[in-house]
Amino acid sequence: MDNLKELELKFKNIHLLNREDRIALTRKLELIRPDFLKPYYPKWWWWKRCDVRVLIVTDGGLNFGTGAGGLSEFLTIFNRLQATTWNNYQITLGHRGSSVPSTNSLVVSQINNFNFQTSVTLNTFDQVWLFGINSGSGLSATELPIMENYMNGGGGVFATGDHGSLGSALCGNIPRVKDMRFWTDLPSDITDQNAAMRGAFRNDTNRPSSGSTSMFFDNQSDSIPQVIAPRIFSGGLPHPLLSISPSIRPSAIIDVMPDHPHEGECKPERTFSVNGVAVTSQNIATSFVLSGSTINNGNGGKTPTIAHSFPSIGVWDGRLANVGRIVVDSTWHHFVNINLNGEGSQGSGFSNDDLAGRQTGLNANDYTAIKQYFMNIATWMTRRKPYFCWRRFIWIELLRNSQLIEASLNNPIEKIEKIKLADLASIGSLADEILSSKYSPAFSREFMLDCMENQNQEFSSMLNNWNPKSENDDKSDNYYEPWINFDLMLYTSIGAGFIALRDDKNISSDQISEKDLDRISEVFAKGMSYGLDKSVQNFGLNLKGLTKSTKFKL
Repeated sequence: MDNLKELELKFKNIHLLNREDRIALTRKLELIRPDFLKPYYPKWWWWKRCDVRVLIVTDGGLNFGTGAGGLSEFLTIFNRLQATTWNNYQITLGHRGSSVPSTNSLVVSQINNFNFQTSVTLNTFDQVWLFGINSGSGLSATELPIMENYMNGGGGVFATGDHGSLGSALCGNIPRVKDMRFWTDLPSDITDQNAAMRGAFRNDTNRPSSGSTSMFFDNQSDSIPQVIAPRIFSGGLPHPLLSISPSIRPSAIIDVMPDHPHEGECKPERTFSVNGVAVTSQNIATSFVLSGSTINNGNGGKTPTIAHSFPSIGVWDGRLANVGRIVVDSTWHHFVNINLNGEGSQGSGFSNDDLAGRQTGLNANDYTAIKQYFMNIATWMTRRKPYFCWRRFIWIELLRNSQLIEASLNNPIEKIEKIKLADLASIGSLADEILSSKYSPAFSREFMLDCMENQNQEFSSMLNNWNPKSENDDKSDNYYEPWINFDLMLYTSIGAGFIALRDDKNISSDQISEKDLDRISEVFAKGMSYGLDKSVQNFGLNLKGLTKSTKFKL
């Protein structure tokens, strides 16, 4: 890897490089942000980032090392997020017993014999990840209220185990989490138990290697992932957890996961009432079990499977009730090294029927998609405070670097009162396109809906593609698609928000200060309010015109 002196020399002679090398060098420098770039980048590029405090807890044989059951590969997603967002990730690792130390540069603390009551102040964290392998009755009576208080205060939780009761000692009695995934209450008959290890109905998602029909335990570590079925919501979007930039995956949908011979399972959706608000959980992905899957052609002690499907990822949007969001996954085998890079697949001890030698792990394209799933969890479930902090930088980056306004207006300095509604909508639509490409279509959609929420919460909720309330409305006489596309109002409001930023002399100036950054939300909101009012007025006039010209009685 190039050291800083070499990079600085390349940068000074960047004009001598060909186009591809110039682009590659620029991208590398923007990731690491060395000090020698300061004269060449705007002041706001160097401002204090948004702190995100992350707690990751595991137990038993899982750890944070580089071995088969390690989470070292998973942890690198925070390094990627650190490099591609305006967030500053501070990671605390906790093990209920003991773990080998992590070498990840973002880890600020690692705690053995972890206890939620005595080891940390849980409410100082923005997101908590729980990877459980031990079986048991759940958190202690002194720890459980602390976890519940954290969740009800807006903190996000991710929780997973594996087949059967694995993970129940860490996650099995946490409010809402315990009812979104099977932990200890599976059927007792192992032959009928979906999440068992050997029965015909086990959740075996392993896929054979290319050109082979035989199945081995170590197929979980080869380059062939399972293909999942993401749930598609209105507008053709998956849930934000399974959305990806179309520049990475043309479908813009994450439809693969690591495979494993016996996964756990998410429970059927159910409604939780918190703070007087009823919010239903959502299963957003389905996994599939092939017919006749065994280990070593039936000699590995596993009954050939009966084909079936099962929900493998579940979410609960607690923000709708002013509490924290929740994500559950069918297995931590989607996250550990042996399933991602093949580490430990050679003679792993899981089975005597493993394939010879270390397996390759996932190919680069699928691995990129799966890591995006991990990053999506981190951005979706975190508290609102760091998200709102990051949002300010997204606004200013769009304003100053994307030529949103210049690309949409013939006169980029036209006063807002003279800009046509169609042109304001064009600015908002272009912002959507840019964010969809840089992050993902679902990220962009949720970003815009969050902006609208401050203007009109009911309107934002109505436009929310993933709102479980709108999904569960039983209106059998309604059409599947709404009569009116209200996105024009959304785009017009967003476009007017950017015009308001343009018109603020301090924010649009090259001398913008960090104090001005704190004003961006207020200024953008005022612009949105103008755009929303104007588009609603226009809608009313057109509706009146429709009824008058057609003599419809509404």
